[in-house]
Amino acid sequence: MRLDLPSSGSHPAHEAFVFSDNDQPISHDGPPLRVLLLTSGLGLGHVRAAQAVAAALQDQAQVATVDFWSLMNAGAARAIHATYLDLVQNHSDLYERLYHLEAGTWRQVLESRSGPPRAVLEVLELIASVASKEGQSIPRGGRYASDKLLYSLLCASMPYDGDSLAGNGVRARLALWKFTYLRLIRRLEPAIRKFAPDVIISTQMIPAAMTSYLKQRGKVQASMIGVLTDFGVHDFWKQRGVDRYCVAHPSILEGDGSSTTSRAVVTGVPLMPDFAFPLSQAEARRAIGLPEDAQVVLVLGGGLGLSVDSAAMSLLQRPASTHVIVMPGTNNKARAVLDRLAAQHPQRLKVCDWTDRMDIYLRASDVVVGKPGGITVAEALACGRPLLATRSLGGQEGFNVDFLTRHEVGGLVADGELLDRVDALLRDRDVLQNMQRRAWLLGQRDGATKVAQLALDLASVNRAVAQQTP
Repeated sequence: MRLDLPSSGSHPAHEAFVFSDNDQPISHDGPPLRVLLLTSGLGLGHVRAAQAVAAALQDQAQVATVDFWSLMNAGAARAIHATYLDLVQNHSDLYERLYHLEAGTWRQVLESRSGPPRAVLEVLELIASVASKEGQSIPRGGRYASDKLLYSLLCASMPYDGDSLAGNGVRARLALWKFTYLRLIRRLEPAIRKFAPDVIISTQMIPAAMTSYLKQRGKVQASMIGVLTDFGVHDFWKQRGVDRYCVAHPSILEGDGSSTTSRAVVTGVPLMPDFAFPLSQAEARRAIGLPEDAQVVLVLGGGLGLSVDSAAMSLLQRPASTHVIVMPGTNNKARAVLDRLAAQHPQRLKVCDWTDRMDIYLRASDVVVGKPGGITVAEALACGRPLLATRSLGGQEGFNVDFLTRHEVGGLVADGELLDRVDALLRDRDVLQNMQRRAWLLGQRDGATKVAQLALDLASVNRAVAQQTP
């Protein structure tokens, strides 16, 4: 497992004050506070959130990062990634059902003796089929080499005949799934112990749940913060071992009567430092060579580049004053189509690689068209830009689309309606500017700083308690 540890002495000690029972300040002049970040590279958003928090902690703490996928064999991890991509791109309706399996019946699946409910049998059958195909390419050897055998066993255990489930067969399948989960937890434990953090921050719910399991069994003492990168609360985030939740907006907690609400802090989604003070639109356009008086639409498809080529073709039907910027991510097929379109419209269509200065492109645009991932939504709002989603994978993206719609800063738009919706916005500057104003007011530009400060406060308290404990 890869654990990124800073070199000794690379950060000065953070001086913080906490209060004891008699309200006397306790100063920490010892070694730097230690913050462990847990994330998941399956979605770039979780990683970017962790990077943003790490940037906010620079020179204030020693920081290490563990990616959930580093806890398993690299070949098996790639096969699972490929299975996930196939599911979300080609079977989005079943992906939605899988997501709600986690949200509504995850605990039932782990605790029941009768197996998953019928509603998810089709999902498991499909996953087993795709996963088995992807698993054939897993190379031999490597760290955690036994994971390949376990991967094959898991694929074999997924298909179910709903009419013949009974007795030991079901219990054996469930035992295998639980064994796999606990196996990953056992690999996470020494990574945590090695770094000995004062506080743990997780930007994804699975490593948060794994750490909560360890905390409840006394194997982890550090405080834990869960950072939600979407505009809704998934059921699996609700773990007793999480001390604080950082959420994007107060409305996320409305109607949630669980103990999660009392542990929540509204910080906003952590964004990279450049989002704290965005450029003006004129400055941003000069930075990337766009006319200041142009109408600009930014098309984003996330890392997968979903639907960006069709969106660009539709938008190019607008008048010549409209400039379209597209970022296709890793979608090579869409990139080829876009490159041909750019050759036909060299003054109007700009095809760009992913950039760590997304703030400039967002500020340069008038409206954003894109995949409604949590980080994309948070970045667009932080830059005061409405977001029209041409495709939603459901699940967590459903939360985000609902948030955009409720606050009148965007929402889901069918492919055939995109041109008319964008055309109406760009023709009516008052309506567009009102949407931009609402987006700006909703946007949180200092989320990473708030999360970092909360982490430092909890870490300081933990350090003080540890020093006073005999």
